[in-house]
Amino acid sequence: MNVFKKGLLGEWRAAWYLRFRGIKILEKRYRTAHGEIDLIGRDGKTTVFVEVKYRPRGKMGEGFDAVNARKRGHIRYAAALYLQKHPAEDVRFDVVEISSGGVRHLKNAF
Repeated sequence: MNVFKKGLLGEWRAAWYLRFRGIKILEKRYRTAHGEIDLIGRDGKTTVFVEVKYRPRGKMGEGFDAVNARKRGHIRYAAALYLQKHPAEDVRFDVVEISSGGVRHLKNAF
């Protein structure tokens, strides 16, 4: 499986996981010139920007470690562009990691 297909599979699994926990998925793969947000959802009144890290053979924590300062900056920039068109009072940045150990959802990751 190539990297693109693996990424899509991870995002699909993360979206399913989040929906099961009551988060409505608004957007998938929101792209800008300077970054991409894997999933955008709504948790009550909060707009949630989600970075998905799919590491099927990895250990817990490896996906979280990959969301470094540079990656967080790109996500924040893309979120700011999204919020210009879709204003929200409350926002949150989450990371969903899918690894050999299962699914881990870190709310307010950054």
